[in-house]
Amino acid sequence: MILITGMTISCDPITESDPGMSANITAEQLQSRVTLTQTVAGQNKFTFSTNPTLTVQVLDQDGAILATGTEGSIVGTPPLTGLTVRAMNQDASIVSFSNDVTITEYVDVPSIYKQLFGPEYNTRTWVWDTEATDGVWGNGQYGTNVGPGWWIVQAADFDAQAIEKGYPDDTIDKGWMIFTLGGKKVEVSRGETGSISWDLSKALKDGYDIGTLTFSGTIPLLGIQVNDGNMKQYEYHIISTDENHLRLCAPRPGNGDGGEAFFWNFKAKE
Repeated sequence: MILITGMTISCDPITESDPGMSANITAEQLQSRVTLTQTVAGQNKFTFSTNPTLTVQVLDQDGAILATGTEGSIVGTPPLTGLTVRAMNQDASIVSFSNDVTITEYVDVPSIYKQLFGPEYNTRTWVWDTEATDGVWGNGQYGTNVGPGWWIVQAADFDAQAIEKGYPDDTIDKGWMIFTLGGKKVEVSRGETGSISWDLSKALKDGYDIGTLTFSGTIPLLGIQVNDGNMKQYEYHIISTDENHLRLCAPRPGNGDGGEAFFWNFKAKE
C-alpha cells in the first residue's frame, strides 16, 4: 500500500558487485551516506538519495519495505511513525539506522484507509446496515448481485439466523466490529480479536468489486458459509465501501463467476 516512484535499482538490497560497497560499513557511515528528506513538513511524502551511490532499503516502523534503490520517493500510508534505512554489507551482515517521523497531514493516500478506519485514520466501528434495501445478509449470484439477491435476510429476521447458527453476539443489536489501523486490528462483539489485510489487485472483475479483505484470527459478523456446514469464511471481496458503508461478498467454495455467494451489508456506527 505504499506508492513508490523514481526507483533506479532492482529489488535486491545489496550485491557484492555493488560499486558503492567496497567494504563493510557501520550504521554511522550508512547514515552519513543517506539523505532522507520529508518533502513538506508534516506530510507523508519523503525522498531519499545516497552519496556515494549505494543501494538501500527503506522500511516503515513495522518492517514493511517501502522502497529499494539508490534514490527515490515515498508516499507513506497511515499510520507512519518511523523510517528505517538498511543496507547489506559484503559479508551479508545488515547495517541500519532509524528516524522517527511526525505526520500531521496524509496526502495521496488510497481512499480505502479513510473508508475502513475513519477520517482520522484511527478506528471505526461497523454494525449491520439495517437501512439497506436488500437486507443485511443472505446469498445471491457471484459477480452479478452486489448484495443479497436470492435469499434476502432483513434485519427483523436476522437474529434468529445468528442464534440458530451459534453466534448470539452477532445479532442486530449486539453485533459490532472495530477496525483499528494501528496493527490493522479487528475486534468483534463475540470477544474475538484478529487482524485484517486487503489487496486491491485481487478484484474479481472491473466494475464489480474493488479487491479483497482478509481476516485472520477471527471472522466478521456471521462470517460463515451456510451451505457448507457453517464453515468460517476469512477472505471476502469488497463490493463497495465509502465513508459510511461496507459491502462484502464471498463465493461458495469452488464457485466461480455466476455461482452462489453470500453477502454482508455493514454501516459505520454513528
